[in-house]
Amino acid sequence: MLTLKQLEAFVQIVELGTFELAAKRLNATQSTISKRITELEEASGLRLFDRSKRTARLTADGERLLQLARDTLSSANRILQMKDEAAAGRQRVRAGFTDLCALTWLPQFFRECSEAYPLINLEITIDMSRNLYRMFEDGDLDIVVAPIDSALLKQKNHKFEVLRSVEIAFIGRSEFIRSPSKVPIHNLDKFNILVQGKESSYAQGINEWLSEKGATLVPTMIANNLVALVGLISAGYGIGVLPKRFVMNLSKPTDLVEIKTHPELPDMTYYLLTRDHGGNKAVDKLVEEISRAADFTTPFLH
Repeated sequence: MLTLKQLEAFVQIVELGTFELAAKRLNATQSTISKRITELEEASGLRLFDRSKRTARLTADGERLLQLARDTLSSANRILQMKDEAAAGRQRVRAGFTDLCALTWLPQFFRECSEAYPLINLEITIDMSRNLYRMFEDGDLDIVVAPIDSALLKQKNHKFEVLRSVEIAFIGRSEFIRSPSKVPIHNLDKFNILVQGKESSYAQGINEWLSEKGATLVPTMIANNLVALVGLISAGYGIGVLPKRFVMNLSKPTDLVEIKTHPELPDMTYYLLTRDHGGNKAVDKLVEEISRAADFTTPFLH
């Protein structure tokens, strides 16, 4: 029968180089370590070490088993950690955020919450808004902070609140602007257009809004990474729809400018979405802290 002690002995031998050092590390006799390896080889049907060498050298089968053994021990440690956290009263909260959160207020928020609430185990996922929503629907997230279609939220009868409104604008390099006057939306089709893809709820909403205004802007490039979009627009590749104040605070004053349009783009609404968590006080605390801390205007690495 395969055991964790056998895998532990196997990994320690590989990492330390000899059976003797592994025995010392594991506070066991060398014969005990040798017995565990023999049992592991019998259980797996694999010859793990080349015993013709003076040091513990892995066979090809041993090389293949090594990562599996490490992963198994890591998973076992996580299970034991869950037990310890439960005994200590720790509560797990799974929260999903967009990359704009991660680039602005989220790092400081995580640091402060870790210090203020040491018994809350906050697991963070960063992804596009539609992916986050699907994870929430599947029960894999307890909290989501993202710009999600409000009609969908109301239709599903979810518990949500408006968190912040974020100013959005077409952004490009200053040399693209020939006049201080507002540019009609349909005149922007002469530029390369950079956008986020279909997994961005707001990007899809903007496409629908533009269509209602009679403007059809065909994207030249799709990138689901906000930093990549800002970088390419800064390099002069084209223009894009970006969080206005975030970008202005991120870039040098003369690098990027707002392209004022007629009509102006609508704000992007960020929602704070939660589920019925059965009185989980950790979720309540984090929702309260998120409502206080969310600030989408200042880059974290400013």
